[in-house]
Amino acid sequence: MSDIQKYDAIVVGAGAMGAVFAHELTEAGMTVLCIEKGPFYKDHEKEFIENELETFRFIWDYTGYKITGDAFDGGPNLGTQVGGGTLSWTAAAFRMFKHDFRFASKFGCPEGANTADWPINKRMLQPFYNKAEEQMGVSGEATVWDEQGTPLPPNPPMPIYPSSRQLQQGFANLGLRSHAGRVATNSQAYNGRSGCVNCGYCRSGCRTDAKYQADEVLIKPALRTGLLTLETHSVVTKVETNNSGRRATGISYANLNTGLTSQAEADFIILANNPFEIPRLLLSSVSDKHPNGIGNKYDQIGRNFYSHATCIGMGITPYELNTYVGHSMANVMSLDTCVNTERDDYIGGFTLLSLNGSGAGSLAAFPLHKLNGLALKEEMADYNKSMVAIAFIEGMPVESNRITVDWNNLDDLGMPQPHIHYEWHQNDRNAFAHATDKLNELMYAAGSTRTYTSELFESHPMGTMRMGWNPRKSATDRFGRVHGVKNIYISGGCLFPTGSSVNPTLTMHALALRSSKKIIKKWHRKQGDYHG
Repeated sequence: MSDIQKYDAIVVGAGAMGAVFAHELTEAGMTVLCIEKGPFYKDHEKEFIENELETFRFIWDYTGYKITGDAFDGGPNLGTQVGGGTLSWTAAAFRMFKHDFRFASKFGCPEGANTADWPINKRMLQPFYNKAEEQMGVSGEATVWDEQGTPLPPNPPMPIYPSSRQLQQGFANLGLRSHAGRVATNSQAYNGRSGCVNCGYCRSGCRTDAKYQADEVLIKPALRTGLLTLETHSVVTKVETNNSGRRATGISYANLNTGLTSQAEADFIILANNPFEIPRLLLSSVSDKHPNGIGNKYDQIGRNFYSHATCIGMGITPYELNTYVGHSMANVMSLDTCVNTERDDYIGGFTLLSLNGSGAGSLAAFPLHKLNGLALKEEMADYNKSMVAIAFIEGMPVESNRITVDWNNLDDLGMPQPHIHYEWHQNDRNAFAHATDKLNELMYAAGSTRTYTSELFESHPMGTMRMGWNPRKSATDRFGRVHGVKNIYISGGCLFPTGSSVNPTLTMHALALRSSKKIIKKWHRKQGDYHG
């Protein structure tokens, strides 16, 4: 056991959201300790390889987890290194709609679900959306779905690829509007990072750093301040609280390579590891004052888990479209289906986003999953004549879909392993059926001679640390602070009361910026130098 280290803030997880806190807090002058389970790839050009299988080097390992229910398949959604999921993400970067923040009030709650309004509105988040887009280098154009006053992204849109133009014809033939997508990838040189070369290997880590990767854009500048201490290959095993249980005092953590255990103290503790490990850590941190885990007085930690139900559609055409070329996701998009106006058996909606690049393996695993042998080879041979699109479907939060811990199943560090229970709600299934039909319609309308669609699978895990006003119905307040504990803050999609149908990362980033501002304000007051 080493001596206790003291900092202004401790950030658990140096991924997509942890990097935001590390950057913002050190920029404000705070000393920060950041604990990361995985490695730090410091030289992307040399350490990344353009290969589809490289994705699996960067994704979270669910070994040891207990999984029940029919919905969770352990998809490649979460990262496991400095920069987290931004190393393997496809960089779709959307603002939620105004109505997404008032989902329960506008659309209601299907039987068996647990929808809720957010404790904030979109107006409160707009300045943080603006800053998030600037930090990431989002590319895009004005769209018919933008609300009045929404600024343009800092970069112009990516070039439209041949398969995308074909899809745009299909959208038009169906009466659906389409635009160039919003992606956190530079369409031109931006802030010292190069423009995209359209290689198509976004999920293998971007060697040119044209794609936003949090380690390059946020962690490295934070390290240059001299105020960030980054501990890699380390895991936090417990959050400690004071005698009253009302404040966190610090953490205990272990180095996975050396076995050395350490303690650190701070005025602020930020948990940014992921929607499964955050509840796990809090539920594992039991004490006399928190016998069921920190912040779990009303049994809300880990509840209301959900995701984006997802479908991939593929259409094969007579045309050479060079589908292997280009940024992986959202070269073109239609958001007209984000609110269901066609069917009466579900609420919510879904996005329709194009797919390009090195996705042939994913096609074999998803839309072509029923084929094998020669039939599969023949269809795969026509990959460059295909159009591919993905539908992200708004999933329903359900109170009994949750993360718990199993004290009878401990890992090598003595922590209880997580138990994920996740079942699809009927609303998810009905929306998926509509999205599947729409993808088939789109492919035929765009000139396909045959089409394929995937089975239902999950993307973008959310909801296990719900924001809200009432501690009996939520886990955190509107800034992500854990109810009942004054200085533990949570970040990521686990905060979302409902999840929209647009990709969540830009909203997660904006929320982290907002919470960072709150923490900095409190820190200044503690220092006695706050004047605003």
